[in-house]
Amino acid sequence: MDAIVYTRDDNEYSLIKTTLENEAGLIDVDRHPLNGYKRYDHGYDVAVVALKGAEGMEVMLEYASRFPDTNVIWITEDPFFAGIAIRNHIYDFIERPYSKERLKHSIHDVIERCPNRNRWVFRSDYYERQEENGRKARRDSNH
Repeated sequence: MDAIVYTRDDNEYSLIKTTLENEAGLIDVDRHPLNGYKRYDHGYDVAVVALKGAEGMEVMLEYASRFPDTNVIWITEDPFFAGIAIRNHIYDFIERPYSKERLKHSIHDVIERCPNRNRWVFRSDYYERQEENGRKARRDSNH
């Protein structure tokens, strides 16, 4: 099973990653680098979008349309977005501030819905490898 997390906050990423690992067991968790390029390379079993405002909405909507089998958990501070989440069949909407228990409950429930919950998918450091391959290709083309 695999998951991707979109957040700018290192502490929030640690909390989400640890909760995913504790609830799923066999899971590979990637963190999108949020470097200005929104890549949607493949569908994950779970996507946790913890970005503010329109940026979070953009990522959530893109995932929902490209990968309908991905279970998206959207974390944001604006309750206005709950309606958008419901209309787009997002698995769960969590309003900030949220408790660790609320996050744990959401992740536990989403893991139970994932058909790959007992399958290990090894994609560790996926984005780091992609960026290194891109740098290597640019170096090779310059020589």
